[in-house]
Amino acid sequence: MGTPLIIPQDLWDEDDATGSTLIWLVEDGSQVAKGDLIAEVLVEKLTMELEAPASGTIRIHVEPEGVVNRGDLVASIE
Repeated sequence: MGTPLIIPQDLWDEDDATGSTLIWLVEDGSQVAKGDLIAEVLVEKLTMELEAPASGTIRIHVEPEGVVNRGDLVASIE
């Protein structure tokens, strides 16, 4: 499965269980390098950028502009 990309647990308040929108900055199958910006997570009035945790080929598991929750596996890097 490679290196998982999981939505960080600390994006939301403890009491907030609502999801957020994930916007991909790369396409499925793209080559990425560790540290590349690969997605944005829109949480309430905040936009958080996600970086690639490793280098390799990204395999996206969540549709563009899909709704995600903390702890969700959204992609892997092979």
